[in-house]
Amino acid sequence: MTAFATEWRQEQAGLYEARLPGGRFTLAMEREDLPFREMCDLAVRNNARRRFLFVSRVLGRHCPVRPGVLREVAGQLARKLRKRLKDEPAVFIGMAETATTLGQAVFREYLVQGGRGFYIESTRRATGGAQAFGFAESHSHATAHVIHLPSPADDPDDLLRNATQVVVVDDEATTARTAAGLIHALKEWRGEGGVAFDAWLAVLLRWKQGGDDDSAFTGIESLAEGSFTFRPEGELPDAPQANDHIDSRVTARPGIRHGARSPQTLPANWDLSARAGEKILVVGNGEYGFQPLLLAEAFEARGALAWIQATTRSPILAGGAIRHIRAFDALSGEGHAEFLYNVPDDHDYDRVVLCLEDLPPDARHPIRHIPRSELRS
Repeated sequence: MTAFATEWRQEQAGLYEARLPGGRFTLAMEREDLPFREMCDLAVRNNARRRFLFVSRVLGRHCPVRPGVLREVAGQLARKLRKRLKDEPAVFIGMAETATTLGQAVFREYLVQGGRGFYIESTRRATGGAQAFGFAESHSHATAHVIHLPSPADDPDDLLRNATQVVVVDDEATTARTAAGLIHALKEWRGEGGVAFDAWLAVLLRWKQGGDDDSAFTGIESLAEGSFTFRPEGELPDAPQANDHIDSRVTARPGIRHGARSPQTLPANWDLSARAGEKILVVGNGEYGFQPLLLAEAFEARGALAWIQATTRSPILAGGAIRHIRAFDALSGEGHAEFLYNVPDDHDYDRVVLCLEDLPPDARHPIRHIPRSELRS
């Protein structure tokens, strides 16, 4: 597939012009802890609610990233939070699906730096266990989020109900309405007379567009912030369609969805062998990304060169950051479309290791056709 790269022009420090099929951007950055173009590229999608997408280069979702880069940006956010939060336990909530890996990575670094707390993720998948509350995402193609109820073993101090500090981790905030919706839902769930808390938002990119719903937060920490304008151009094609391959497995494994006091560890049965200098892409599956990150780190500890990214529900058009598209029905068997970007058949990796949260699909599934690929589940 041939796709048009983003055409960039930097007018002056912090001021960027960008063009790709579907529209033009003007971006005015007020602060860049990391240079914006090292952090982010652009893409478009055929979505009436939001036609464009900021595609992170450091998140490990749509584009491959070295695990050390992801850990470094997580550490930077954690250091900012440690300086501002009280020395009391905090609840960290990673936002599905894009920021689940980042959320747990920030939580890990927060603990390394001496913080205390509890981690849980929003999810669009039901585990069959009890649910605490839900909330909605206004501009997404998949809007419903759920927070599951932790068990006493998961959350022995009942921090989801009693913590006085809550940190929402997301990839970027334009209006912050989704994160604010989570905070409002948590307050309602705690009820009148429930424990009051300071709410924090930690994101890679913060956009100040006016009409922001940041009053819900004590503070917002980011690695870059600024404003942008987007001017649509022309008609967009339909989003890529998934191949027809559906089964009936619809209940998610609990995983981290009911929360935990410490980050996940590697599954004991995973093969960690790697050759020095071997190039390995590790691919997570939807919301399931932190254990794949740990696998990429383990490969690098053995001398390999590893990258991490993940499949996604988000339908994006070719162009800009998206050079290749694989579309297929969800690996979970739930029937919605799922995508893997930028892994063509002629990829440069020695191995592509697909880490699946659910049972592996049969040999007919398109994901099994990636050259030099293997599975972990």
